Amino acid sequence: MKVQGRWASRSLNWHRAGDETVVPRMCWQSPTDRHTERQPFSIRRAPCPGSAVWSHASAGKKEKVAIGPLRGAAALVAIAVLITGTAASGTAASGALRATLTPWRLPIPVYRTVAVVSAGRIFVLGGHDSSGGSITSVYSIDPRTGRTALAGSLALATHGAAAALVGGRILVFGGASLTVHNSVQAFNPASRGSSVVGSMPGVRADTTAVTVGGVAVLLGGFDGVGPQSSVWSTSDGTTFRVVAHLPQPVRYPAVASLGTSVYVFGGLIAGGEYNGKFTNDVQQVNLRTGSARIVGHLPVPLAHAMGSEMGGRLFVFGGSTPSGTSRQMLSFNPATMAVLVAGSLPEPITDAAVATIGRTAYLLGGISSGPLASITTVRLLGR
Repeated sequence: MKVQGRWASRSLNWHRAGDETVVPRMCWQSPTDRHTERQPFSIRRAPCPGSAVWSHASAGKKEKVAIGPLRGAAALVAIAVLITGTAASGTAASGALRATLTPWRLPIPVYRTVAVVSAGRIFVLGGHDSSGGSITSVYSIDPRTGRTALAGSLALATHGAAAALVGGRILVFGGASLTVHNSVQAFNPASRGSSVVGSMPGVRADTTAVTVGGVAVLLGGFDGVGPQSSVWSTSDGTTFRVVAHLPQPVRYPAVASLGTSVYVFGGLIAGGEYNGKFTNDVQQVNLRTGSARIVGHLPVPLAHAMGSEMGGRLFVFGGSTPSGTSRQMLSFNPATMAVLVAGSLPEPITDAAVATIGRTAYLLGGISSGPLASITTVRLLGR
């Protein structure tokens, strides 16, 4: 399946309240095609007044999603973040989050990429570069110093893949470039190279992986036709089995695990990648019983978000909503199935990679008003 498309334009205006601090307001246009291989940017005036716009067109079709002006407490949080680069959900009480836009930078802007922690380093693998091309590059980040470097390359260029550390190996599952892949690639930091070591039961992109008890679990995704419900697991990257079926098939979900349960937050269920139909379902997959069910709902429909488990708590960061890119941080309590707002990111972020080390989540690259090279940390404070 050949997939084509192009980024049509991106523009940035600013909303100013009197003579006060400048706060961005954003409208988005995005792809109607399922996967896009080449997406050059250009700058133009925004068609929606006082807003920032990034448009992505394919075959003459455009999509637009808007973020309205911030008001009240939300505006104050946004202003504080613009000034300080740090957003906190409160004091250092147990369970509070602190999000910081670090001075660290990836070598290039990248989105729809994946990240894996191995031997004390974070590896960012594949994705889209700022021109929209699928890349093979692998970058490493030292979380102690913020130092980044080119660490090697994948055998196949891919974006929208999933990745996990399985049996001490960094595995990259599927994704897409000109077609949707079924390949499993193993990246070796020592040799700086990778090889194809297996194949999934079918092609799949826009999927998310989490490691539970040394087993990689792949949830959601796209097979070139529509969202997927089958949940796959593998302990070696070569043998797969179906462990459950999601009641709501999704693409681009956020995923986090606790114990033997994996939670799937939101996702795209129909239509274009940023202006299609999102779900606000929270789905639970019980790996012990093989059952899956809808257990709760997010405040708004959401896709392309990032999930993390820190300190026995589950969190969802950013993502895309029907009204635009989100800066919201959410917490989910599996005991009560309650979803609460846990704070704000320093900037809206969607389609970033996420890696978690202890009580810190790292959001790497992604999209805000355009592709990002930035690294944002979210720390769970207290005990």
